[in-house]
Amino acid sequence: MIFCTCTNQDEARKIAMHLLQTKLAACINILPEVESLYLWQGELETSVESKLLIKTQQEKVNDVISTIKLHHSYDVPEIQAVPVIAGNPDYFNWIDKVIS
Repeated sequence: MIFCTCTNQDEARKIAMHLLQTKLAACINILPEVESLYLWQGELETSVESKLLIKTQQEKVNDVISTIKLHHSYDVPEIQAVPVIAGNPDYFNWIDKVIS
C-alpha cells in the first residue's frame, strides 16, 4: 500500500489514471479532501489536499514512486509505502492477476 497526498482531486485522478494505465497499480482510492498540517521551510502550513491509497505489488513500489514524482506538482511529495501484513488472499491474487 502506498499513500500519497496531492494538491487536489484533479491531480490525484491524473496520477491515479497514469498508474492504472501503466499497470503499476491494480486499485487506487482517492480521498477527495484531507486537511494537512505540516512544517515546510520552517513555517507551520495547512492545506486541503487529496490522498491516494495505492494498491500494488512490492516489486512495483520503486516504479510507482518514480512515476508519482514525475507527475506530481510538489517539490517533495509525500509518498509512503507500507507493508500489508494480512488480508483477503483472493484480493491479493486479484492484484497479482491485474498488474502482472
